[in-house]
Amino acid sequence: MDTIGNRMRALRLNQGMTQNEVAGKSGISENYYSRIETGKNSPSLEKLTAIAKTLGVSLFHLLNDRIEEMENRVETEEARLCNIFKSIPDHQFQLVEGLIKQAARLRVLLDDNWKDILENGEYEKFSQSETQTPYDRKRPIVENYDNRDKSYQNIIRQLTEQLPKDGTPKKNQRSKLLGR
Repeated sequence: MDTIGNRMRALRLNQGMTQNEVAGKSGISENYYSRIETGKNSPSLEKLTAIAKTLGVSLFHLLNDRIEEMENRVETEEARLCNIFKSIPDHQFQLVEGLIKQAARLRVLLDDNWKDILENGEYEKFSQSETQTPYDRKRPIVENYDNRDKSYQNIIRQLTEQLPKDGTPKKNQRSKLLGR
């Protein structure tokens, strides 16, 4: 199980720091730092902020490292899209960089949503009170997926329109763009 203490320890070791060094730079005792790292103490937000600063990460990263993993996936997808759309002229490419970043983020979110839908299904039992008989309803994440997919396809269409006319993607390349 990944905990704040485990992330603190991994960050500390990656930087080649001792518990004493991190504690000293964070303004806390080595014993207290050790107890935080092992999960025996829960630090205040103020102490966590100082520790995060010492370790060179944001407080948000220290609390949730999933953000970094998602950003890495976005960067990978962004590089893939930049490669696909590299034939867009430089003067236009500067205009579409935001679309590429947005498309990359949407693709990562779509992948995560799709995994959730596969694991948990499209429908759920729902009732508004204990006396009402539950009924099947479409899970909100399915609607979310549908809306994001429409946005993603719209952005890909806009990007495709920026390609030089002599380099129009073939059908199989479009499927590659959509990640399908």
